[in-house]
Amino acid sequence: MKKLSFSALIISAMLTLVMISSASAAGTKSFKPKPVATPQPTVITNVSPTSVTVTDAKGTKAYTISQFTEIKVNGLRATTADLKQGMTVTVTMGTDATRASRIDAADAPAPGKKK
Repeated sequence: MKKLSFSALIISAMLTLVMISSASAAGTKSFKPKPVATPQPTVITNVSPTSVTVTDAKGTKAYTISQFTEIKVNGLRATTADLKQGMTVTVTMGTDATRASRIDAADAPAPGKKK
């Protein structure tokens, strides 16, 4: 019988371990990360001279608008008439959760384009 060198013996042992570990892992499920959900933007669904209704992932909510409500559209000072359905919006309230103290709106993204 021919004697194997020490390095050949180590290599043979490593290959055997690799084959055994890959065979035992073949039956296990591989880890597949879940896709991250894209947050739904807050969108204007209805506008009247005295209120704005918005919808987000949590639901729909109406806010009262007064003469003291600061309104901006695309970063520029605007009025209630400039607010349109489909615009993305951020509403800031003061001490009353039903009154909007500030409304920052932006044009709705064009279809097929991501923001």
